Amino acid sequence: MHHFLKRKLSIVGVIVIATISFLSTSGAAGTEKTSSPKPSVSNPYGAGAIDPAGPNDPILVVTGSSKSQKFTMKDLLALKPIKISLFEPFVKKRQQFSVIRLSYLFKTMEIKSGEKVVTKALNNYEYVNTALEFMAANGYLAIKRNGLDIPYDQGGPIRLVYPDSSKWSKSLDPWNWSLASISVRKYK
Repeated sequence: MHHFLKRKLSIVGVIVIATISFLSTSGAAGTEKTSSPKPSVSNPYGAGAIDPAGPNDPILVVTGSSKSQKFTMKDLLALKPIKISLFEPFVKKRQQFSVIRLSYLFKTMEIKSGEKVVTKALNNYEYVNTALEFMAANGYLAIKRNGLDIPYDQGGPIRLVYPDSSKWSKSLDPWNWSLASISVRKYK
């Protein structure tokens, strides 16, 4: 009888633990688990809405070896962007972007092909490669999508994109969105 009672208590214990575990992970009894955010269904970038930058707010800092500049959207528009259509891997559809060639931006900022370039997002994500590799990949700085400003919560207001023919078109790492800065990595 003693062995039977121990086994019965063990089974009851397992049932109690399983029930507690189930209730704590399923959000039962009107409670909702808040320890980790749920992935966004409608926004592949996983962010909530954020107010856009003001017209005079810098949205990009570019630092070359010999000079640095803060760019507003107006400054970037003055660089005469072109329009390209490409497959955007985060939303998995074709989109049109107003873009500036990275090769043009690098030339303007005196960034040389052999220099290491750090692209840094607002969330501190960094992608590093040589200026030559960014140019060989036919990289672009996107400043508008489908003729409209790109919201912060959708990878804006500016981001790096690569056309379908680029060696980086399917490699997500270089697609740095919500870009904050482009700078030359200096070694000491």
